[in-house]
Amino acid sequence: MQEIFLKAQKLIKGAGKILSISHKRPDGDTLGSSCALYLVLSQMGKQVTMACADDISERFSFLTDIDKVVKIFNFRDYDLIIVSDAAASYMTRYHEIYPDIFKGEVPVINFDHHASNDNFGTVNVVDAKSPSATLLLFKFFKYCKYPIKSDTATALLCGIYNDTGSLMHSNTNIDVIEATGKLMELGGRINLVARKLFRTTPISTLKLWGRVLENTHVNEEGVTISVITNQDFLECNATSDEISGVIDLMNSVPDTKFTLLLNEDIGGFIKGSFRTRRDDVDLSQLASKFGGGGHKKAAGFTMRG
Repeated sequence: MQEIFLKAQKLIKGAGKILSISHKRPDGDTLGSSCALYLVLSQMGKQVTMACADDISERFSFLTDIDKVVKIFNFRDYDLIIVSDAAASYMTRYHEIYPDIFKGEVPVINFDHHASNDNFGTVNVVDAKSPSATLLLFKFFKYCKYPIKSDTATALLCGIYNDTGSLMHSNTNIDVIEATGKLMELGGRINLVARKLFRTTPISTLKLWGRVLENTHVNEEGVTISVITNQDFLECNATSDEISGVIDLMNSVPDTKFTLLLNEDIGGFIKGSFRTRRDDVDLSQLASKFGGGGHKKAAGFTMRG
């Protein structure tokens, strides 16, 4: 990994203008990564732009300068593109808007931790053993000796907390604990992150989660399943991003193989999310059958239907 870190560092050193892209339907890991890159690289004198094809949820408003994220840009204006937490280039949705963006005209650093990553970057900083992209980025910052200030530490904690379920998922290893402690030493506001990500819940979200739980059942094959329709979103006055997190609650049902949550999305799509606590189930393999991917214990897909 150090050899790959060095290649990424050289690309960053030679770039004056950098575009930092988050994946579509952004979560705390992709946004925390993009924000941390923005803060660190801006301190180094780089001109950095953060971009995301979808709107940013209000719950991430605590991230410094997150309001500077743009949707539209000219990728040819940049010397380097950095994509964080995207298992494939199509996860950014920008391949639809700019068909040539990932064809090598501008070099790309791909920071990711998904086993299903298709290595679309010029340099692929991909570690499937890393619990989050932000943890991988923290190690990269340390390798490069980039300064990590309080706001950057908070952004990195946002991603780590997001992808470990507030340090409760099975991917919470010793690296996570050590990094969390170090980032707190550097001024990371872990209480703020925990409150915003896991302790702030609008009425609309509570109603939506109630629908999810009401529809939950275990089928004859031992799979815990629930379904949410567009009508459910409308009746609860909720948006699709408010469904995030409820599958982890569903996954607490004992003695099931895995959990599946299906929900309708805008544009005629169905999104499927998988979770499991078992070691003998590989959900990334299952999700790949539907054109998706992810990790062994957490994966998903999107398809028309």
